[in-house]
Amino acid sequence: MSSTPAPETPRGHSSVRSTIRSLVWTVYAPSFLLSLGQGLLIPVLPGFAKQEMAATIGLVGLVIAARYIGTMVFDVPAGFLVTRFGLRKTMIAGVILFGIAAVWAGLSPSFTSLMAARLLAGASFALWGISRHAFIATAVPIDVRGRALSLFGGISRIATIMGPLAGGLLAEFVGIRVPFFAQAAVALMTLIMVLATTRDIVEPERSGRRRNVFAELGGVVKRHRHDFATAGVAAVALQFLRAGREFLIPVWGGELGLGEAKIGYIATASFAIDSMLFPFVGYSMDRWGRKSTGLPAFIVLALAIALIPLTGSFGALMAVGLIAGFGNGLSSGFVLIMGTDLSPKKNPGEFLGVWRLIADTGGAGGPIAIGGIAQIVTLGVASVATAGVGVVGALMLIFVVKETMTRTSKSPIKREPTPK
Repeated sequence: MSSTPAPETPRGHSSVRSTIRSLVWTVYAPSFLLSLGQGLLIPVLPGFAKQEMAATIGLVGLVIAARYIGTMVFDVPAGFLVTRFGLRKTMIAGVILFGIAAVWAGLSPSFTSLMAARLLAGASFALWGISRHAFIATAVPIDVRGRALSLFGGISRIATIMGPLAGGLLAEFVGIRVPFFAQAAVALMTLIMVLATTRDIVEPERSGRRRNVFAELGGVVKRHRHDFATAGVAAVALQFLRAGREFLIPVWGGELGLGEAKIGYIATASFAIDSMLFPFVGYSMDRWGRKSTGLPAFIVLALAIALIPLTGSFGALMAVGLIAGFGNGLSSGFVLIMGTDLSPKKNPGEFLGVWRLIADTGGAGGPIAIGGIAQIVTLGVASVATAGVGVVGALMLIFVVKETMTRTSKSPIKREPTPK
């Protein structure tokens, strides 16, 4: 199936439909499967580390953060690998490494082995994520980007509804290591799909000459330093909140004595709310700008996380999970779209590598910081501190971060006319 970028057309439903059709098999479907696989471990990983590895709450935070750390460390190299070897090869490599990491984690005999497997999973996400992001940056017209990419976020969230539910049930009724092997099976299905559907993928122009990687990296940072220092910091705050949600709700559920299945029900319900908002979010981002949903997302997510320590039952934690899902749903595709708006249109891989490195520091640092605060003080204090990061992010959007829709609409993408 050809993945030729959708032509730039006037704003309207036909442009949205053609763009979505061009992304179905190359972006939406494989991302759905990988999100499903990722969601399998959300209710399982904290309990697995505590039960099988006798990990303290601080070490639980570290093992949850390991995937984000692996992604963060490999973001910049992945950006250069995309430019050097192309989108298809890096996509395939990312999916293969994801499957290997899942099997490794499921067979891990020790905490150290589990950490190494999760770091490898993070590296796989860097390869997959940046190759996919670079393709989107060149394939999606500016005037439909909010709707096309919020749909992408919504599809990923729908997959994550199914993942925690299946993971929790598998862990409780079959075995706590089983979700890891189920994740590897999902990776295999994704690999088959990617091999079959990306043969005609349109690759960005690549230079055959060898370049000084460090000089090129310095040039990228220098050229885009303002974007990284403003929008990049806001992306860090949002990723911190998202990682905090994944950490705090399962761990607090464990403190309340809830089993993996009930924690899975909460995560599933939260992601269900999350996934319902993408049509509104996409329209709002294209009509009123990226911050029209980004700002309320920060506020609602921060509120939900601040309420976690006030819950004392399954029902109360479920209610907070639903609020958190609503807040995260409002941010559907926010980091992806901001990075895409700001990226250069030719060879965006290096920029996106740095962009994702900056954003992923929030995901990597979140569980470690939250777990450390909880270890030293209490889990309640850690929740309040995490909510504070959300307040900082909201203030950044209000006073510092420029609207990227306005910024890029001044220089629309030039595309080939639609063939007659």
